[in-house]
Amino acid sequence: MLRGVIPILQTPFDEEGRLDLISLQREVQYVCDAKADGLCFPGFVSEWWKLSGEEILLAARTIREASSIPVIFNVTAQSTFLAVEQARAFQQIGCDAMMVLPPFVVPASPEAVMAHLEAVMDAAPIPQILQYSASLTGVRIPIASIRQLEEKYPQFCSIKVDFVPPGPMTSALAAAFPPGQLTYLVGFSGLQLPDFLARGGHGLMGGAGHVRQDVEVFYSLLAERASGMQKFNRLLPILNLEMQTIDLCIAAHKLLLKDQGVIISDYVRLPGVRLDEFQIRSLREIFSQL
Repeated sequence: MLRGVIPILQTPFDEEGRLDLISLQREVQYVCDAKADGLCFPGFVSEWWKLSGEEILLAARTIREASSIPVIFNVTAQSTFLAVEQARAFQQIGCDAMMVLPPFVVPASPEAVMAHLEAVMDAAPIPQILQYSASLTGVRIPIASIRQLEEKYPQFCSIKVDFVPPGPMTSALAAAFPPGQLTYLVGFSGLQLPDFLARGGHGLMGGAGHVRQDVEVFYSLLAERASGMQKFNRLLPILNLEMQTIDLCIAAHKLLLKDQGVIISDYVRLPGVRLDEFQIRSLREIFSQL
């Protein structure tokens, strides 16, 4: 389950900035129709830090009810107490797996980070993914500590490698664990997807705006690299445009979803960015060629 194309959902809002559950249901259906291998919520491209705890759980229930593919919920709460509560609530809603983001808003000691991760894994004995987002959060976890988690928790089975670039850390992890012991997923829209897969990666966690193209590119790269590279290179201009910043990535995916009739509004909660006319025109021109 924890391999393949598993997009992170964007959080749809109406033009007043209120959670749009109807659009969220359509986004889930869009991802399922694209034959993604699963879906995940919330992540950085979901604007998780702009959502209340109640909104996250309301969206999670909506996603679970609407999805016909495996659902992964991400524990993003930054206090250990709230993270444990969130993990228990997600498990009660009925996710197939869980991801956990280490605390980073206020710097924590390595011991506190490990205690946080262990508390979440203790709270929910279901398949667990470590969101290792050092390039976003600055939190680095020694491979020896990751090995301790894997030895202690049999449900710990995957790592999302949110590094820029992801290749060296992917190679280090693949060398540290026997083949098949863990799966490795890459973020950052798969900007370095060919290199990541060549180093032993197993899955892509991008956004939902071009999930159909992501699925085509991912499986083409696995089947026949030369053909896959041709398709990846066609997608690359969009990846380069959106991955300049997280805010730009959020806005770009929301525009693509709106243009395809999936969500009603491309509203981004403040603080955030609005695409200018040149960016909108460029994004639409590139996407139309796909």
